Amino acid sequence: MTGLIDFDGKITNLALMKLSTYYKALGESVELAKLGRKYDRIFCSVLFTWNKNKAAELVEKYPNIEFGGTGWNLEKTLPDEIEACKPDYDLYTIEDILSRLKGGISTKAHKFKKAEEIVKAGIGFTTRGCIRQCGFCFVPPKEGKLHQVAEIKDIINPRSNVIILLDNNITADPDCIDKLHEIRDRGLIVDITQGIDIRLMTPEIAQALSEVKYLRSIHYAWDLMAFEHQILDGIKLLKQYIKPWKHMCFMLTGYNTLTTEDMYRFKKLQELDIDPYVMPYNKIYPTEYHRHFARWVNGRIYKACEFEEYAPWVKSRELNYILS
Repeated sequence: MTGLIDFDGKITNLALMKLSTYYKALGESVELAKLGRKYDRIFCSVLFTWNKNKAAELVEKYPNIEFGGTGWNLEKTLPDEIEACKPDYDLYTIEDILSRLKGGISTKAHKFKKAEEIVKAGIGFTTRGCIRQCGFCFVPPKEGKLHQVAEIKDIINPRSNVIILLDNNITADPDCIDKLHEIRDRGLIVDITQGIDIRLMTPEIAQALSEVKYLRSIHYAWDLMAFEHQILDGIKLLKQYIKPWKHMCFMLTGYNTLTTEDMYRFKKLQELDIDPYVMPYNKIYPTEYHRHFARWVNGRIYKACEFEEYAPWVKSRELNYILS
C-alpha cells in the first residue's frame, strides 16, 4: 500500500498523481494517506518553503516517509520513468478538493462546483523553466531555461474540457500563439495558473489570448518597479482585447519596494480599472504594514475607506507608538 500526502496544495498535485499511476501499474494500492493507516511507502509533496518545518513533523508518524516538492528541495525531481507517466485522475475526489477551499464568501454550491471542475480538469506543463531570473522566484534554479516538455493534447482529461496549465511563462513560449489557438480550436477552458508575462504582450498574443475561454481571470504580476513602463504598456495593450474586469494583477510587497511604491502601484492599477491582489513576500511573518495593506486591498476595503483611515491599521500604529 502506497500513501500520498498533498501537504499544502489547493488543486490536484501533478507529481503525486504521476506517482499514483506508476505504483498502480506495479499492482499496488495507492491512496491519499489517511490518519492511522500504515503504508509500505509514503510520499509527501510540500509546495511552500514556509511549511517545510511543519511537514517534517510527519516523520514521527511515518518514519519511512519521503519528501519532495519545491518547498522541500529544489534539486529533488521525480525519476524519469515516473515523470513520463500520465497523471492518475482517480486519485482525488471532489471532497478532497472541497476540504481545501476554506474561507471566502462563496456559497457551498459554488465551492462544490469549483472542486468538481478542478478534479475533472486535465493538468500539466507544456513548457518548464523561464526566461527570467527574478530573485524571489524558485523556477530558474529548479527548472532552468524555458524548454518544451509536452503538447496541449497531452494534458487533456477526457472527462472535461477544462485544463489547468502550469507553464511558468506561457507568453515567452515561441509556440505561445499556436498553443492558444489549439486551446481555442479544441473548445477548451483554461486556467493559466502562473499567469502571463505582461511585459511580453504583443497585439498578436493579446488577440490569441482574447479568443480563449478562461476558468477564472487572466492574471499577471507587477512585482518590481523597474519594469513599470513595460507592465503598464502591456496592460493597456491587453485591455484593447480583453475587458479589464476579466484581469487580475498580483502585487508582490515586502521584497524590494517601499510602502510608497506599493501604494503607487495600487493606484496606477486602479486608474486602469484593474483589480490588484497583494502578495506579501514573507507570508509567514509579514510586517504589520504588509499584513494590513494586503487585507485592505484584497478584501476590497479600499472601496469603503482610505488606507490611512483603515481601523486595524490605525490601531496598530497607535499601539506601536505607545510601546515605542
